[in-house]
Amino acid sequence: MLDKAEKLLEQANLPLRAAEALMFYVGVVLASTVVGLLFQRSLLGGLVLGVIGALAPPAVLNFLAKRRRKRFMMQLPDTLTLLAGTLRAGYSFMQGVEATSREVEEPMGAELRRIITEAQLGRPLEEAMDASAERMGSADFQWAVIAVRIQREVGGNLAELLITVAETMTARQRLRGEVAALTAEGKISAIVLGILPVGLGAVLFVLNPEYMRVLFDDTLGQIMFAVACVSALLGFAWMKKIINIDI
Repeated sequence: MLDKAEKLLEQANLPLRAAEALMFYVGVVLASTVVGLLFQRSLLGGLVLGVIGALAPPAVLNFLAKRRRKRFMMQLPDTLTLLAGTLRAGYSFMQGVEATSREVEEPMGAELRRIITEAQLGRPLEEAMDASAERMGSADFQWAVIAVRIQREVGGNLAELLITVAETMTARQRLRGEVAALTAEGKISAIVLGILPVGLGAVLFVLNPEYMRVLFDDTLGQIMFAVACVSALLGFAWMKKIINIDI
C-alpha cells in the first residue's frame, strides 16, 4: 500500500513521502469525522463526512497523477523527435538527452533531468530511463528504452529508430483520441448514473433526515440500502468495463 502511494506521489510530483501522506490522510479522515459529529450532532453525520474524508484524498491524488502521466505521454513523441534531431546534429546520446531536457516543458523536462542526474551519479543510463518509465507508468516510454538497448547491443541508426518509435506513438495517440470521442457519451452516462444515487441520497438526508433514517434504523431498510449499494456498484463497474478500451 505504501509502495503504491509512493509511486502515485511521484507521478503527481508531490513533495511528500508515503508515511507523511498517510499521516495527512489519517488527519483528514479524523477531522472530517469530528466536523460531522459536531455539526450534524449524530453518529450518522460523522460517519458520512468521515467516508467523504476517506475517499476524497485518494481521488485527488489519483487525479493529479493521472493528469501528469497524460501530459507526459502527450509530450513523448515530440520529445523523441527532438532527441533524434540532436543525434543527427552530432550529439552523443547523453548530450542529446541533456539538450532535450532544456527544451521540453514539464513534466517531461523534470524526468529527463532526473535521468541525467542519476546517470551522472553512476547509474547506467538505460537503468535510469527504465526507472523513469516505471515511475510514470509509461509503456510507450519503455519502448523507447528498448530501442536504445537494441541499438547499443547490435548497432544501427538510433535517430531513425527513435523517429519510427515516435511515429508509432503518434498513431496510437490518434487512435486513442478517436476511441475516446466514440466512448465519451457512454462515459458521461456512467458518471451520471454512478453519482446520481449518492447525490440524491445526500440531498434527501440534508433536507429530511428522518425520512432517510429508515434506511439505517429499520432492518428492512438496511437490507434495501445494502442491496441498492451493491447493485449500483456492480452496474457502475460493468459500464466502466464496457467503455474502457485499452490500446
